[in-house]
Amino acid sequence: MVYFICKMLMLILARPYFRVKVFGRKNIPRNTAVLFISNHASYLDPPLIGMCVPGQIHYMGKKELFETPLSSWFFRKLRTIPINRTGVDRKGITTCRQILESGRQLLLFPEGTRTETGEMQEIKPGAALLIGGLTDVPIVPVYIDGSYRAFPRGVRFPRPVPVTIRFGEPFKITQKGVALDKKDYYKSLTVLFYEKIKALK
Repeated sequence: MVYFICKMLMLILARPYFRVKVFGRKNIPRNTAVLFISNHASYLDPPLIGMCVPGQIHYMGKKELFETPLSSWFFRKLRTIPINRTGVDRKGITTCRQILESGRQLLLFPEGTRTETGEMQEIKPGAALLIGGLTDVPIVPVYIDGSYRAFPRGVRFPRPVPVTIRFGEPFKITQKGVALDKKDYYKSLTVLFYEKIKALK
């Protein structure tokens, strides 16, 4: 119920406020697990992308969001998974993999945190660890444009700046080739994720 109410509020209030335009929604697979990978420019990114995705989507959030009982309750109701951003959070990665393996949808920001400049940052290794080996899961790249100008770091209230969200064509990863060791394999995935997202800019 909390998830549904928040999604409806985003559609009713945020969509006209930010004049949100969405392209490529037809690229979102139906009735299957989906991993969405997106650039991360603002706190607006998760709810704006989430309101455009059919059904419910799971998110990843820094563990600091769960420090009080009220905030922990709220973010868990929004299907948010607490993630420790210091190092590789293997427990969080395992939880995310279980979500995908059970056929649900997950939104991942491979950069790990919001950009400070508006430009894409390098992809963190945790993104590759999460999806590595899940060859049956379709991955949909997403690029959100305008959210940085609307609500960058240091701004207290979002500005009414137009936001555009683009969903790219889904793709799947292949198994690690015999010619690649594990480190090179994960590195190749981070490069692939970066290129897929950047291509939508």
